Amino acid sequence: MAKVPELKGGQMITIAYFIGILVILFIVYKILGATGLVKTKAKKIEEKAEENAVNEVRTNDIFNPEYYFDKKYQSLGNQYITMYSNELRKAMQGIGTNEEAIFVVFGKLMNKCQVSELAAGYKYKFQRDLKTDLLNELSASDIATIMSIVNKLPNK
Repeated sequence: MAKVPELKGGQMITIAYFIGILVILFIVYKILGATGLVKTKAKKIEEKAEENAVNEVRTNDIFNPEYYFDKKYQSLGNQYITMYSNELRKAMQGIGTNEEAIFVVFGKLMNKCQVSELAAGYKYKFQRDLKTDLLNELSASDIATIMSIVNKLPNK
């Protein structure tokens, strides 16, 4: 059996310092990652997903008010279009945005055509574009949440 060499006192202290420095560096890295000063791999992946969601909202036809016109689908009805449009506008008006209220409205929709129908009603009632308001009012992570809700909806 091979004999393990014995470490002298100075060598033990050097190893202890080295381990201590590694632990301190790890803690500093975690703190910087938590504050956003250093981007961790998980943070980069999250930011890429959020960027993709924002681009999807910008390019997706379902936020176009004309999308639903040539489709056969279950309509929201004028009462719900007005109610949901008011809820969305109220959530985005004034200082701050009530993201949860917006998520709730999108969670009530039953298909992607209703998203478009709601965008048309919102534009008619407030002379504002729903897609533009959402992109201006919400963070990228909130947009990603909305797109995850909308992408689960059936087309018609």
